[in-house]
Amino acid sequence: MKNLRCREARPFASLAFAIALLVLVPQPVPADQREGRTWLGVKGTGFTLNDRPTFLLGVSYYSALGASEETIRQDLDEMQRWGFNWIRVWATWGAFDNEVSAVDAEGNARKPFLDRLLRLVEECDRRGMIVDVTLSRGNGVTGPPRLPTLTAHRRAVESIVTALKPHANWYLDLSNERNIRDQRYTDFAALRTLRAAVRQLDPQRLVTASHAGDISRVELGEYLRTVEVDLLSPHRPRHAGSPQQTAAKTRELLAWMQEIGRAVPVHYQEPFRRGFSARWEPSAEDFAVDLRQALAGGAAGWCFHNGDQRERPDGQPRRSFDLRDRGLFEQLDDEERAFLDQRLTDELRQTTDRPKPSGQPTPAEPTQGGRASYRAQTQVTIVAGRWHLNDQVTYPGSKAEGLLMNVRMVNAVYEDAKRTDFDPEANTARFIAAIPDYAAHGVRAFTIGLQGGFPGYEGAVNSGFAPDGSLRPAYLDRVARVIEACDRHEVAVILGCYYQRQDQILRDETAVRNGVVNVARWVLSRGYTNLLLEIANEYPHRGFDHAVLRSAEGEASLIELARRAAPGLLVSTSGIGDGNLAEPEARTSDFLLIHFNGVPVPEIPGRIAALKKYGKPIVCNEDDKPSRASAEAGRASVAAGASWGLMLEKVNQRFPFSFRGAADDPLVYDTLRELTTP
Repeated sequence: MKNLRCREARPFASLAFAIALLVLVPQPVPADQREGRTWLGVKGTGFTLNDRPTFLLGVSYYSALGASEETIRQDLDEMQRWGFNWIRVWATWGAFDNEVSAVDAEGNARKPFLDRLLRLVEECDRRGMIVDVTLSRGNGVTGPPRLPTLTAHRRAVESIVTALKPHANWYLDLSNERNIRDQRYTDFAALRTLRAAVRQLDPQRLVTASHAGDISRVELGEYLRTVEVDLLSPHRPRHAGSPQQTAAKTRELLAWMQEIGRAVPVHYQEPFRRGFSARWEPSAEDFAVDLRQALAGGAAGWCFHNGDQRERPDGQPRRSFDLRDRGLFEQLDDEERAFLDQRLTDELRQTTDRPKPSGQPTPAEPTQGGRASYRAQTQVTIVAGRWHLNDQVTYPGSKAEGLLMNVRMVNAVYEDAKRTDFDPEANTARFIAAIPDYAAHGVRAFTIGLQGGFPGYEGAVNSGFAPDGSLRPAYLDRVARVIEACDRHEVAVILGCYYQRQDQILRDETAVRNGVVNVARWVLSRGYTNLLLEIANEYPHRGFDHAVLRSAEGEASLIELARRAAPGLLVSTSGIGDGNLAEPEARTSDFLLIHFNGVPVPEIPGRIAALKKYGKPIVCNEDDKPSRASAEAGRASVAAGASWGLMLEKVNQRFPFSFRGAADDPLVYDTLRELTTP
């Protein structure tokens, strides 16, 4: 892993320490020297911020070196309010008769602008933000040629790296859109020379070289092998169809990197923007779709790009291209504001592990008591044995009327305390981004878990509970984001408490009971009305240690405990994969949760018929049959009057988790849509 860490300036304690500073090999930074400082790293195809996996959510801020300190402070405050943790600033910017470059045409330091760049990096360092410092041989149509020779370009690299070297919260774009055959063009051989210059001065500094358009496989090999970039920065084509293509293009790059044998983050540092072309003005929804697609495809970062109105003589509003008179957020138009106000919702903003600006209050963590301010939009109820959402029977007029078709997504909120190569926040964000597509195919409930499900390897530590049964705020934050995203799409959540292989985290049965009470009270305090509670997944499983979880009587007692803690909450527990339930938990549950993994399709109607004596809704929330058999199982369940749930273990549950909407299994999702459409 590459990792950049800040070194605080300290008096020399000894001659040996002074000599150590002259050694090029980076030295580890003790933990007690990191407080209040920010360092960017790369792990696999993702970024880390202070050693924690992080999605870089950024905004263009090109002419920052021409802005006043007050403007910068206000803009940075506003950025952090919206959840941005990254900005892109040019070290060679000149537009609208306003030359603010940090280096001159020959690459030499240019005062006072290089000093301003240093102060900006320092301020972002204090705030926990990352800075992309970009060099270019020309600003396209908006500025004069600069750095006309490789010598000048290398000198500019040296000037920037030397000035900013003490800080670890920035990386260098060696050459903006280096493949365009105009004044910007920088060939791969030149880039390799520039990369070597950075490595000589600052061996761990992260570098990229941005590319106009989609990167071909051949070009990808050059970036990875010849230049040895630390991240890819493609500037995707700008047309009305491009937002919907971003996920597929990202996956294509990731697949090619796997074939090549070297994988780095895909960072969308300059997507489309308003004002670029009269042929297409992107809407608020276009920005939202592109961001969701980037997340869904596995990108490591995305930028809310902005700039001038090219068709207007004065270019107004110029946005980040000219910050002399007005700050960035003062210049945004209605569509851009709509994106921020309406589209950049919690499921997208909270992909970043971001510090708040100084003086700004931190939102309260989810609590185990007291009512939160969330205003629920979706209520799930049972009326005369049929499922209703917002007082309307589900799927009216369809074969599945009154049922709750669902998908097992237990690892959408997954973490593993032993892994440092996994970003739980980005994983959750990718799932949330796909919720609309799942819902469009008839899914009206997802099963998620406070202890997840088997990820395909043993030894994972994944729990929303502490050993005493209290709830872990960071874990619950992801759970809350999923519940609230589902609520906005009129989808219910079946929230599972305990999972085999993980209940051992709870120290005793008292802790297990405390955990149930704490979850029920948390649901009540948050005001969630789209939630159903599952005490344990397949409670008879031999992977459970605590006796109260392994018996039908124990499960019944926990169901009653949850019901007392949160009156009105619908509670159940699931049996093993044979489609059967024991008497005690069946009579105590509000609805019957069964699994059909081991039940052949012809036997499904009989299993359902045997449970109808209890007069309660029957919900299969796990069936892992192969594609065609799953589709048949869904049809058989619906025909017999029971809700059915898909489990795509190797896609959604096994690491690395994938959430692609209906593309997860087109045959099954087409069947779900058919069953749920009048």
